[in-house]
Amino acid sequence: MMEVIEMYEKLRKNLEDLFENAPKTNKANELKEELLANLIDKYDDLVSSGKNEEEAFKIAISSVGDVNELINGLNDSNVLDNDITQKKRQKSAIILSVSIGLYIMSVVVLILLNEVFMVNESLSVSIMLTIDAVATCLIVYNAASQPKYIKADNTIVEEFKEWKVLNDNKNEIMKSIRSIMWLIIVAVYFVLNFVFGAWAYSWIIFIIGAALQRVIMLSFKLKE
Repeated sequence: MMEVIEMYEKLRKNLEDLFENAPKTNKANELKEELLANLIDKYDDLVSSGKNEEEAFKIAISSVGDVNELINGLNDSNVLDNDITQKKRQKSAIILSVSIGLYIMSVVVLILLNEVFMVNESLSVSIMLTIDAVATCLIVYNAASQPKYIKADNTIVEEFKEWKVLNDNKNEIMKSIRSIMWLIIVAVYFVLNFVFGAWAYSWIIFIIGAALQRVIMLSFKLKE
């Protein structure tokens, strides 16, 4: 057991040396701990597969890869960030903003058509749902077009980069789903009230929405 702990400390020391020029920040420490956990897992797998401790140590260390890019990213306060990613984030923000605007506009259009222009209720709802459909398509497109990271090799650093991008994309998808769900719930709430006059019990839809959000978040957790 002591030998295992000593090997873990050697792995930590080696990683500390690699991060010698990294900024002394919480983000740098978190990144280092993530890589150390991956490094220890790699070492344990090698030992379990029959390698002796020294062989496992050398192979694990050689599998780390080049951490300079990660360190440079930390110095710039933007890990894995570059011009292309920045442009895609700006594009994503624009798409989400337009989508949210369309959802809000659809409700306004419904109220105007019903209350001001006295348009047929079925037609008013159809127009609102059409606008909502466009907004939903934009959000789905935005989530589906998030950048994917392609590993340059099988080093731990590259695996970490891939995990980081996948995790960011998953969070983006979850935010998009929540945005769609709550905007649709609000739209349905207004439809129930202004079209069907269901003021007495339409508030129940928000309770249903909260429960649905928990179910969606749980489903994402179960997939991890």
